[in-house]
Amino acid sequence: MVSGIVSYANEHLGQEVISPEQLYVALLHVREQIAPATPSSGMNMVKLVPARNNKVRNYIPDDLTQSILSNLSLKSLNRFRCVRKSWSTLFENPSFISLLRNNFLFNNHDYYEDTSLLLHQIVTDDEFVLYSLSGERFEIGTKIDWPNPFEENKPNFDISGSCSINGILCLINYSEPNTRAVLWNPTTQEFKVIPTSPFEFVPHMDVDILRHGFGYDCVTNDYKIIRQVMCYHKIDIDVYLLEDIDNDHFWEIYSLRSNSWRKLEYDIPINHKESGVCLDGMVHWWNQSDDIGDEDDEDDDDDEAYLLSFDLRTEEFITTLTPLEDVSFDSGYVLSDLMVLNGSIALISNYTNLGSFQIYVLGEFGVKESWFKLFIFQPLSIIVYPIGAGRKGNIFFTNEDGKLIFFSLSTMIIEEFNFVRGKFSGKTITYKESLLPIGEINE
Repeated sequence: MVSGIVSYANEHLGQEVISPEQLYVALLHVREQIAPATPSSGMNMVKLVPARNNKVRNYIPDDLTQSILSNLSLKSLNRFRCVRKSWSTLFENPSFISLLRNNFLFNNHDYYEDTSLLLHQIVTDDEFVLYSLSGERFEIGTKIDWPNPFEENKPNFDISGSCSINGILCLINYSEPNTRAVLWNPTTQEFKVIPTSPFEFVPHMDVDILRHGFGYDCVTNDYKIIRQVMCYHKIDIDVYLLEDIDNDHFWEIYSLRSNSWRKLEYDIPINHKESGVCLDGMVHWWNQSDDIGDEDDEDDDDDEAYLLSFDLRTEEFITTLTPLEDVSFDSGYVLSDLMVLNGSIALISNYTNLGSFQIYVLGEFGVKESWFKLFIFQPLSIIVYPIGAGRKGNIFFTNEDGKLIFFSLSTMIIEEFNFVRGKFSGKTITYKESLLPIGEINE
């Protein structure tokens, strides 16, 4: 009976956001299915408000209500906290949290459909290697050759983001005089060299690309690259001769359809965490201002960490403040990073002094209260820094010796990668093959 009702809830409530009216219809369906049940059955009950004239009187078991609610999207679940007082305290209920975790881990998500895992390893400052991983425990690694659009003796690239977009990776080349971006489809070996931006040529100034983002705008059918640029005085130039030229930072966006760059008028604090993630047409970075102003300014809030999201469709930024942490103990040094976990934006924080880490999953952008703390693990002192995630809750870390390991949230088992020896630096990439052309053809 429970499985049938939950199936109904999945079918009718499985969309990203539902209304209270839709939820009420589902509960009415549940009432009809369990009409013979009474309080004497020994189950904990939630009483529907009795009334006459088309309003009904019945009882719904607590465990059934929790089963239905645990199948909602996190966004809907957050909005329904205010419907009933008992629903607002569900996250203090261990049995409900267990249901929510299981549904989060084991519900299939199309984000991972027909995908494979790539491993991007930084061997040295000027040597990057890309592997395709296979095997039940990722024990087989096949090296993938980089494209060579700049005819270098040894081409090397960083990769923007943590996944391919319609089979396309955005490669970043730092060996050129200016940082260059290349769109590349490893399946077809097609690549597209992105032109340099006219905004990056400033007399007497050096240019540094602080962070990249790459994604797809489904509204205009366009691939876009978003990045933050920092201009600063050249070291060998007398700054007194440039007193009218200030250090500057700005955002710019590239459109594949127009094959051109545009400058964006946004004043977002500088941040040097280049790595971001892309999901559903939005690029996300974990942001904390480096420009925190006067140390004596007690009212300075620039140092607060938050999620910075850029919607490629509207070309607007959205900020989501971090969840409140328990500051009643000395948490020590905290390593936090973003990743896509089972199709959701997740924040993993490692409290190194405690040997534990926490995983928050975001339900709704711009709503601080929609961060859900789904996992707390302690002690796990062997795990140090997260570098990516795979399907069904596999998270990849480096351990205290710098070796690459993966940890399963479903089995709680930690295993080492067999083919990667020595200390590891890099990240994982979720890749989905595609035979579609990138768009414009290289000239």
